[in-house]
Amino acid sequence: MLLTRPVAYGDRGMVATPHYLGSGAALNVLRDGGNAIDAAITAAATLGTVLPHMTGIGGDAFWLIYNAKSNTLHGIDGSGPAGRNISPERFDRSQGIPERGAKSSLTVPGAVDSWRLAHSRFGSLPFTRLLEPAIDYAREGTPVTAGIAGWIRDSKTALEEDPGASAIFLNGGVEPKQGARLFQHALANTLTDIAANGCRYFYDNTARDITNYLQSRGGMLSLEDFVEYQAEWVNPISVKYRNYEAFQLPPPSQGIAGLMMLNYLQHTNISEYEYDSPEYYNLLLKAIRWALKRRDRWLTDPKFLDIPINNLLDPHEAEMAVKGEIVTPEAPPKKNRLGKDTVFIATADVEGNAVGLVQSLYYDFGAAVLDPETGVLLQNRGAGFSLDPSHPNVLAPGKKSATTLMAGMLFRDGRPYMVHGTQGGDVQAQTNVSVVSRVVDFNLDVQQAIEAPRVLYGRSWGDAADQLLIETRAGDSTLDAVSSEGRPATGVAWPHPRMGTAQAIRLSNSENSFLEGGADPRGEGIALGF
Repeated sequence: MLLTRPVAYGDRGMVATPHYLGSGAALNVLRDGGNAIDAAITAAATLGTVLPHMTGIGGDAFWLIYNAKSNTLHGIDGSGPAGRNISPERFDRSQGIPERGAKSSLTVPGAVDSWRLAHSRFGSLPFTRLLEPAIDYAREGTPVTAGIAGWIRDSKTALEEDPGASAIFLNGGVEPKQGARLFQHALANTLTDIAANGCRYFYDNTARDITNYLQSRGGMLSLEDFVEYQAEWVNPISVKYRNYEAFQLPPPSQGIAGLMMLNYLQHTNISEYEYDSPEYYNLLLKAIRWALKRRDRWLTDPKFLDIPINNLLDPHEAEMAVKGEIVTPEAPPKKNRLGKDTVFIATADVEGNAVGLVQSLYYDFGAAVLDPETGVLLQNRGAGFSLDPSHPNVLAPGKKSATTLMAGMLFRDGRPYMVHGTQGGDVQAQTNVSVVSRVVDFNLDVQQAIEAPRVLYGRSWGDAADQLLIETRAGDSTLDAVSSEGRPATGVAWPHPRMGTAQAIRLSNSENSFLEGGADPRGEGIALGF
């Protein structure tokens, strides 16, 4: 396979992020003696300034953290709930929840408090050091890449509606050109305050300005919603896959969908075919369709619905599905659109610690609402709620929305073997499974597994209905064969950004003494090791 870049190797540390500046900042933290947790926080903060349309401190985060000293895996749910006074009755059901604007910002941003949880238990360097790169890029300016320029152009109408967002991203009403310098001075000041005073400063103090601005524009979040919020430690969930154990985060993360897909593939002979053959894609699509229907039937905040996780992850259920002996109930209707603007960060250090961190604003630029006093761009994750009282993800005060965010870690012989993840709405679970399968079933390295052609079944940004896309690098015969199975398939050029931008690290093991990193050519990222 001809690759766009070589696989990265290192024996003292490895980082992989969707932007080269995020990877560089995180690698410097490892060089300065920081660990994988420190590097992940630095990467997340830096990406919030250099990829402001994809992530930021106004969004949510989920973590998988492997601690080598105790040989334990930990999860963090850094997603925020809907405000205490926000209920379906505050919206016109015939119109639905707005997808943009202050009224779409219904949930508390959880990312910053997730940093607090991770750093307080496992961090090593001072927090001030970890936020230095993000502060510098926000204050001194970050380069406007072709990607950012394109997203600002595509989102211009939404950004124009908000004075705060327009002032930063459409200075003087003009879209910035590629190579311009994007300044975020207010955000730099906010990050400086967090670095000096701790993460709770964001919720107890910064939130005053944020909520004042939201409420002035019709928003409903309150200061009390921020003050009372805390990220949570959660127990990862897992299934066996071949000689490995695959871990993901529990609901409201859609990690369960990825595990169900692996459960299905476990009972197939997929490894007997080529990794880009028609047979491979047909088996993968069967797993995807089965898992997504089950996901949509149950995925929501587990505090509001008793989700039968053990049943959903029962390998016998998957085996019966492969044999055609089980019928999956129809799922409720989806929302029309899904956000796909997310970042996945993978880090590993010389001590054996490993992190998978996913962070997002939901849509590109989130709610497209930016508080001018703090520079914080707010997520619109709450737009994913339903107003249908029979829907599992119906809006309720204090409830977290179902989310496509997920982070994966593969174990072998009781130790982490690979950290993997991506962005991309419905495609997240599909890409995670594709990367795992191509490494485990076809012996590809992580860069090969990431660059191999991919499929998207379902919805990504802007889609009003499910569709099937296959990257044309898979070949015309594969496209024709998959379409002939009764699934009209559309070929899209490789590498196609709607397939998600994946990152992965394979840890040192009995077969390889080096850390092995890969990053996706579908984005602007890179894997770096030393």
